[in-house]
Amino acid sequence: MKKRKTSVEVERHSMNLIGKWERRTEEIWEHDLSTDMQIGASTEGYERVGLNCEEDRMIVQVETSKDFSGVIYTQGSFHSRQLPCFIDPDRGGNFTLTIPFNKCGIKKEGDRYKNILVLQHDDELIIPGDAAFVLECESQLKSNQVEREIKSSISLVDADPGRDKSKRFGYAASYTKEVVFAPKSILRVNDEL
Repeated sequence: MKKRKTSVEVERHSMNLIGKWERRTEEIWEHDLSTDMQIGASTEGYERVGLNCEEDRMIVQVETSKDFSGVIYTQGSFHSRQLPCFIDPDRGGNFTLTIPFNKCGIKKEGDRYKNILVLQHDDELIIPGDAAFVLECESQLKSNQVEREIKSSISLVDADPGRDKSKRFGYAASYTKEVVFAPKSILRVNDEL
């Protein structure tokens, strides 16, 4: 005949199980995921990113592959969640951000205006499959000192905010005010010609 446990024994057993569960939970949360999960620079989930460099702003058009309900924002604007630096669409596939050169964390380096745009599929977390783009508009006086020469470029970079943004995974440039980055037609850094 099996001996029944007293209430004290049951309580000790329960506390032992809870202690093991708490230790296991702590082990899971203490685990550094940075070595297991790499965000990377994704070429999936979007068809094209277009940049139009105007006199006082950049206009960015994003066309996604599927119905999109994540967030699109300039780096540094995630927590404020304010237009024109951040959009949170319910759904759709074509989005436009008009970003003035004096807002949204745009950096001015000489005659060049530069910003990073993030295409994030989850409303809260950056995950593998997200993408980030360095957007650049440059306007210099030509040698005749009257006309301006415009250069626009888009670089695909790692969406992980802790990664080096100078490492490009894809690049599109134009000596006009407009450029389009389409992942299916762009040479990657390691591609052969």
